[in-house]
Amino acid sequence: MLGIVSLFLLLLCGVGVLTAIAGLVVGIIAVVKNNNRGRAIIGIVLSVLTMVLAVIGFLWFVSNFSECFNLPTQPEVQHCVEQRLSADIQHPAR
Repeated sequence: MLGIVSLFLLLLCGVGVLTAIAGLVVGIIAVVKNNNRGRAIIGIVLSVLTMVLAVIGFLWFVSNFSECFNLPTQPEVQHCVEQRLSADIQHPAR
């Protein structure tokens, strides 16, 4: 259950990572105790998938917006981020 929830919660500021870690731990314990082994394995797979997607998303974010966060003021940072987001929307091939 936690593996499924983790995928949805990942969209909410990375909260899914926390439930993915919990799901991974609970899944491993269930496999070791041999309780609902099939569900436990699916939960482990979904939890790991969530963590992999979180790492990919984080790396994408850092690679696209790292230059913006070195600017001196908050309005400049916001303008830089908005420019990069609008450029991605207008020209997705870049």
